[in-house]
Amino acid sequence: MAIFKLLLSALLVLGAAIAQEEVVILSPRVGTLIDIHENRFYRIFPKVRNFISAQVYSTSFTGYKVRINVNRKGKEKTYEKKMSLNQFTRFQNKINAQPEFTDEARAIMYAGMDFLRASDILTDLKKPQFVKIVDNKNMRLNGTLVSFENSFISVQTPREIEQVNLNDVKRISYRLYSNEFLRLKSYIYVISGAMGLNVASIYNSQRSPRLDESWYYRFYGIVMGLLFSSELYEALATLLTPSETFILSQEEYEKNVK
Repeated sequence: MAIFKLLLSALLVLGAAIAQEEVVILSPRVGTLIDIHENRFYRIFPKVRNFISAQVYSTSFTGYKVRINVNRKGKEKTYEKKMSLNQFTRFQNKINAQPEFTDEARAIMYAGMDFLRASDILTDLKKPQFVKIVDNKNMRLNGTLVSFENSFISVQTPREIEQVNLNDVKRISYRLYSNEFLRLKSYIYVISGAMGLNVASIYNSQRSPRLDESWYYRFYGIVMGLLFSSELYEALATLLTPSETFILSQEEYEKNVK
């Protein structure tokens, strides 16, 4: 009877030891904890949205499981997935086949991840200006960017002001404004004034007003031309300035880096 109890106790201890979970290293390049930066670089779990971190545990001699932490509506959630020995080896080979995650590699990686600084990009954009927006349903919206507040982009279309949530935007294209066209401003003012004077002269030739009225129309034409010159400058600067497109959706970024 005593021998039976000893055997039973030994089996329970052995079973507990086998059942005990132990953190394993998927690869020395990521260590025991796979953080968000390593996951983005090595693309270990590319389909997991709002990834925070992950750890791999051994559940038996040939079995594993991965515990993944994600962000769901501002709260951290944890869920687990089983991982076979073949999957473990496949993940391991995938990481080891890639270069090391250095500070330089990290800087290069984040340089293209515009979705991480989407709010800053839209806040710093010159307003108003013409933009092209593509949302998650591939619907296109073209118009003038009026404002960006509380994660909503306000765009003036020919009919009305439409608002788009930043979380629903995949891409946005706009003009990169610079001061390289300022030298054209004085020429545009002269040309606009001359155009206004020319229009007034044509009007005078058709109506044949008195001398004082003809000079009035000339000055009026010059003033209207000068008022229009700023609009003409903005239009030319917009046409001559190259456009830039930023990817503001993580899903869209994942598609482009594959």
